[in-house]
Amino acid sequence: MAVTPASPQDSISRALAESLPWLWSALDELPAAVEQRARRLWLDTAACAHSGLRAEETRRWLAACAQGDAGNVPLPGVARRASAPGAAMAMALGACWDEACEGLALAHGRPGVPVVAALWSLLPQAAPSWGGLWQATAAGYEVAARLGARLRIRPGMHVDGTWGAFGAAVAAVRLGGGSWQQALAAVEAAATQLPFTLLRPVRQGANVRNLYLGHSAWLGLQAAQAVRAGLATPDGAVDDFAALALDGAATGTWIAPGRWLILESYWKPFAAVRHLHYGAAAALELRARGLRPETIEALRLRVYPEALQYCGNRAPATPLAAQFSLSFGVAAALAFGDLSPAEFRAPRFHDALLRRLEALVTIEPDARTFAGAERGAVLEVRAQGRDWCHCQGAVAGDVGCEPDDDAIRAKFTRYTDDDEAMAAWARRVEQDPPQAAAGLPT
Repeated sequence: MAVTPASPQDSISRALAESLPWLWSALDELPAAVEQRARRLWLDTAACAHSGLRAEETRRWLAACAQGDAGNVPLPGVARRASAPGAAMAMALGACWDEACEGLALAHGRPGVPVVAALWSLLPQAAPSWGGLWQATAAGYEVAARLGARLRIRPGMHVDGTWGAFGAAVAAVRLGGGSWQQALAAVEAAATQLPFTLLRPVRQGANVRNLYLGHSAWLGLQAAQAVRAGLATPDGAVDDFAALALDGAATGTWIAPGRWLILESYWKPFAAVRHLHYGAAAALELRARGLRPETIEALRLRVYPEALQYCGNRAPATPLAAQFSLSFGVAAALAFGDLSPAEFRAPRFHDALLRRLEALVTIEPDARTFAGAERGAVLEVRAQGRDWCHCQGAVAGDVGCEPDDDAIRAKFTRYTDDDEAMAAWARRVEQDPPQAAAGLPT
């Protein structure tokens, strides 16, 4: 396949080169709101990793890695330590395991997870201040978010293994005191070797897909290290990658300097893909009004069309398939009044009432009610001859519907199983001044 060179005005590499000087300068005087959002991102990602790394499959994966990947980087809730590359992979794997981690709707993905995973792995050696850590976090997030908004993957691809590596690379360069030119070179280095990750595992419920973000974090580290070592990098590799691997016909939008995209990130109250949250919130509202799930005879869910592109799985046989199942999310919320990691694990995962309700759900795309980029759900229920209905708009964690501090702490405590070491570390993240030395839970 021939590469069509990007015109100067359309060049992604050029747009990035024009934005990075603004970003590098703005990081030196990080706005308080951006710093606070970086703190929240770290708390939430670490809590999600703590929960995910307790799963049976991830414990076996960690045990296998320990045979040749020992190091000095601690992991949340894990006794053994890992090397920097191993820790970056493990952190990202654990953080996305329960699908409760952050994301950015504009980018159709998760800019923060590979950034936090990469930086986590570097902390024991880099020993930065908290302020330096928040700057590096914001640097990686802003680059990954912009590239996520601009790049569009092809049908059948999965986004987690692509542009996330760019954010990890930039974050690592910034943490190491590198220049914006080195950050650009690290992005180009990563672009020369990005993987082509697939959506097929999601459709089949194969959780090998959870390695994608870990590979992004690992590749970002390698790209930053290559630049520090003086390896030569090309110009325009991001444009080549977009032309060769991605959907060039579905061009996204480049966000100009001056706008902090990390402030538009979402926080998840539920352990599932974001598309499931609106139906689940509607289900909880109907339960709160007195709807008894065992009396339900029929269910209809109307959602914005994009949700069905990714989450049309029915009768899911694996937790990953269920995390991408609109019908499962509604049924679990109705059956148990929650959508937490527990609903995706035995015994709740196989519950008879949950499965009966999931089979009852009919799903319809509704572009009229939810026009443009608007998200939400309408849940209609028939139970004992009575009709119930709730139209759900924004949910907790959406822009303009931010969780309060109590909600953030409650989720952290729940996902870390009230671990004392994690709680002590969380207090440092929340309270330590920017000039204090950053650290990891031990």
